This record gives sequence, structure tokens and C-alpha cells, in this order.
Amino acid sequence: MTAPERSQLNSVGRLKPKNITMLSYNACGLASSILELEQCALEYSVDIILVQETFLKPKNPKCCKLNNYVQLRTDRQGAPKGGTALYYRQTLNCSPIDIPPLINLEATGCRLTMSSHGAIIIISVYLPPKKELPEATSKPFALGMPSSSWRSKFKSTQWRCNYTNANGRKMIDLAKDLHFDVIAPPTQTYFPNNVRNRPDILDIALMRRVALNVRCIETLQNLNSDHRPVLLKIGPPDGEQPPKNKTITSWRKVSLLLEETDTPILNNIPDNIETTDEIDYAIGALTNHIATVIEDSSREVPAADSRRKLPEDVRVLLKAKNAAMRRASAYPTCENRSCARALQRKVKARMQEFKNDKWSTLMEEITPSHQAYWKLAKALKSDGYLPTPALRKPDNTFAVDDREKAECLADSIEQQCSNNTIHDATHSHRIEEEVRTKIALEPQDDLAPVSVDEIQKHIKALKTKKAPGLDGISNKAIKCFSLPLMVLLVAILTRASKLLFSSDMKEAVVIGLPNRGTTRPPR
Repeated sequence: MTAPERSQLNSVGRLKPKNITMLSYNACGLASSILELEQCALEYSVDIILVQETFLKPKNPKCCKLNNYVQLRTDRQGAPKGGTALYYRQTLNCSPIDIPPLINLEATGCRLTMSSHGAIIIISVYLPPKKELPEATSKPFALGMPSSSWRSKFKSTQWRCNYTNANGRKMIDLAKDLHFDVIAPPTQTYFPNNVRNRPDILDIALMRRVALNVRCIETLQNLNSDHRPVLLKIGPPDGEQPPKNKTITSWRKVSLLLEETDTPILNNIPDNIETTDEIDYAIGALTNHIATVIEDSSREVPAADSRRKLPEDVRVLLKAKNAAMRRASAYPTCENRSCARALQRKVKARMQEFKNDKWSTLMEEITPSHQAYWKLAKALKSDGYLPTPALRKPDNTFAVDDREKAECLADSIEQQCSNNTIHDATHSHRIEEEVRTKIALEPQDDLAPVSVDEIQKHIKALKTKKAPGLDGISNKAIKCFSLPLMVLLVAILTRASKLLFSSDMKEAVVIGLPNRGTTRPPR
């Protein structure tokens, strides 16, 4: 594969969003709030969740997983509290990064590729109480173009805190030296349990060299913690993302339409295919006909709400708790704040009860025939989902964009497919003589003809959930072929086996999967 051919490879795989929605949350113990955090993330369509003070322990790597999210964690060693975590959607073009050693700081980060910007780095950072911000704290910003979430004791009147402390002054100086912006929500994020202490803004975001607009930053009155979660939306200035839709295809209608073969596009296929050009035309005509039928049989509908349904009493309790938290935020009297804390405790206890009841019910109903039986067994036996490591280029730097990744994979495949150096001259001479002998023989047309029964057998064995090729024709569509279309496919394959297979039949989508535990392409 030459360099120009590699550069023309289409990007394949994960989603590169135009806008991104992030949620920063100081949990003060993540395990007790994980169900409510999942509901909040689904309600606000959060792409990346940044968590501080997780209180998670390294000996329990499966704790606090979220459905459809990849979990990254930095647990504090030898202490019961602290720790950071980051969740990103599995569909995002996102990968974990290695954070350089930091003094007094805990951090977890990832690299996200966006269609409207390129690669940016997002980091969840936590400064424990009674710890000072170190002077040499620019390491997270040396990783690229970060959008970072920082928390705890960074107080300054510049972002509407009650007063400025020593860490706040250091942060202001650091912002001037490194040219980054401090993005703070307009309302308080910290509501101390001691009602004598005033609420304040402690949860802020830092952005450097990110050419995206801040569409929204607001404090949400959700979740159980003395810190409220902060929602941040960034994106280009040309509008919001369109609402998510999904495509529904009527396969019954596809089967009925594919029975009709008297169409202009199919009638133009020659009865006797003789040349490779005619094979190419026949394949193109057949592919276009199937694609048109599928498009005519499909429609777009709004994506269904994927949120887990909570019991009615839990939803009522959550609604009352959120209302009490909004009331305590607007009017922070002792009575309002005490009421909010009491409802937080009730929600926490009821969520834990719901979680235990759900697990008990599953254990009572689980059998080998249950839909979730083998999925649960696999989850209990495995270490959980391991994020795909980033590829490294020959100069030991990370491959960030699609072109660099394609080059890494192409170099690896090229090396594997290169001619091996044979040191045994006698063996090499014998191989060359054998090849010349085979070439000198008369060609024999001894291939068995392709039959309709053979095609039907292979189509029946196709798995419907396999991904389609470059033509976009899925196995489910091929299973809808009528008998005349199968006869046409037999004619194409028969002539292709005697002449030359079309270039369309030689192309495929190749997705490289690095070996587990390595950051290099497989050799």
C-alpha cells in the first residue's frame, strides 16, 4: 500500500462529535450516588463525566460502572478518601492518556477527537484539602489542548467567590503565564453541611487553546453531595446538534420489493456477461437496486428514551429532593438546607434499597436460558472493559488523527506482507523452479460452476448482526433476495471465477485492534 493510497482511507469507527456536553461532579463518595448519576447523565445527554473525590479503592476495579460509558480511574493509594474518575461514551472517538506525575494533585484524563475541532484533552483534577497548589503545575497543559475540570480551594473573587485565598492567587498567576481561561458557573456549587458557612463556587473549568464556544455552564440541583454537579456544553458557533434519530427498516417491505426484478436498472444488465467491465456494471447495478429498495423501505424516527425506569415512589422522591435543593440554593436558610439534606439521605437510602432489590430479583430469576445469564457470567469472570490503548508511531509519539493511525496500521501490515529474506540459496532456487514449472503448464478450467443451491446455502448461514462492507448492503438485506436476484448473483460469480473478480469484490474495511496490554500495532 503506497502513501497516497493510505491517505485516501476513509475514517471508520467511532463518533467524532461536533458539540460536547460534560458534567463535573465532586461526589464525596461515588458508590452511593452512581444510580442517580446515571439518571442525571441520561437526562442531560452527557458525553463525558468528570468525577472528583470518588473514595474508590484500587482492589475493586469493577465498582461504579456506568452502562454505555468507559470508566477511567485514578484511585488514591493508602488513604480512604480522594481519587478521580472520568467516564466517556463508548461511541466517542476517545482514548485514555497517561498523566505525568503530579505533586499534591490527582488527575484522570482522556483524548477526544471532534469533527469541529480536532483532538482535545479533557482532564478531571482534584486538589485535596489542606494541600497547596504546587508551583510547577503546568504538566497537564503540556499534553495538548486541554479542557480541564479542577476543584477544591481555588477561591477568587474574579469568578465570584466570597474571597480570594492563596490557591486562588496561584491559579490567577498560572492562568496569566499559560494563557488559559477560567470558566466558572454563575451560581454557587458548594453548600457546606455546616449551615453557618456560606455557599461558594469551588467547581471551575479551565480551557486553553480550545477554539470552541461555551454554549452553557450551569449548576444542577441534583445528586447527593455538598458539591452540586456542573454542566458544561461547548461547540462551534454554527448551532446545536440535531436531535438524535434512528432509522427503522421494514424488512417485509424490502422482501416484497426485491421480488420485483423488472426494473430499468436491472434490465440494463446484459444477459451474457463476458467482460470484466460488464461484471463491474452488473455488480454496481445490483448494489444500487438493493440500496434504493432499502432506502424506500426505511424511515427516521426520534430515538427512544434509554433511561432506566425507576419505581414511581423513587421518581417522586427524586423530584421532591431536587426541588428542595433548588429552594435551598435560592434561599439558603437553615430550614431549607436542613430539609434538602434530609431528603438527600432518604434518596440515598431508597436508591440503595432499590439496587439491592433489583439484584436479589435477578439472582432469583437467573437461569441458563435467561437472556442475561451468560452476559452476567462473563462480566463476573472478566476484569471488565479495557479501553483500547493509543497507537504509537515509530518516533514513539501517539497517533492522534485518523491519517496517523492509518499510517501505523499500514506500516504494520506492509511489514507483515513483505518478502522474507531467504538465506538458503538452494531452497530459494527450488521454489523458483517450481513456480516456473507451474506457470508453463496449460491452464485448466476445472472449477466447479456456482449453483443456486450453493448460494442459498451460504446466504442462509449468514449472520444478520455482522457489519456490512463498503457497499453498505447488510446480511439481513441479502437474506431478503428473491430467486431471480439469486440467479443474477450466480451469473456474476460464475463469470467472475472464470475471468477476473471485480475491484469491488476485493475491497474491505480493515479495523486494527491492538493486542491487549500493548500500545503498538500487532506485528
